[in-house]
Amino acid sequence: MKTALIAGATGLVGGELLKQLSEDKRYEKIIVLSRRKLPVQYPKTEVIVSSFDTLESLSLPCPIDVVYCALGTTRGKAGKAGQYKVDYEYVVKLAQLSALQGGKFLVVSSQGANARSAFFYMKTKGEMEESVKKTGNRSIYIMRPSLILGKRQETRIAEKIGIMLYTLFAPLMIGSLRKSRAVSATKIARCMIAMAEKDDAGIFTIASETIQQY
Repeated sequence: MKTALIAGATGLVGGELLKQLSEDKRYEKIIVLSRRKLPVQYPKTEVIVSSFDTLESLSLPCPIDVVYCALGTTRGKAGKAGQYKVDYEYVVKLAQLSALQGGKFLVVSSQGANARSAFFYMKTKGEMEESVKKTGNRSIYIMRPSLILGKRQETRIAEKIGIMLYTLFAPLMIGSLRKSRAVSATKIARCMIAMAEKDDAGIFTIASETIQQY
């Protein structure tokens, strides 16, 4: 029986992770790091309300077997500096915390992440990936989904338009374009949990087309 830690459980993918892990008999306890209380209570779950600015000094109540990171925000919601803090700084701090716990770390990045990208979002995700790889975790799984489908608590107009276009043109996305099809948060969570069952040491990047199979 294992203990998992989730960061980002109030978001789309994190919420799916929490739901699925709470129903997974392989896990006896789920610790959720959150800046606020969860809107829904789940079995086996202990919520630690904490500022992510002080993650390095956080004292956990028990050893952690797997750390799931689904942290992320938008530039429109948090500003450029705020998005960098959440998508890069908090994620790297969490990966460092994971390395002290046994070193199985799974994180949601993005298709097209590249530290040398001219686009701020892709550049931030790419820089995050490069820093996470240096944290010393025994196993690192970097999930790179395309556009994520699911019901969010907040409305993102640009993303909503993108989902409509993806849905409209999805039947035409075949062959090499198949890898860019949108993928549901449910599948991402399912894939992450499956990857956590592997006992391979190393750094693994999971492409969107692989995630789509779960």
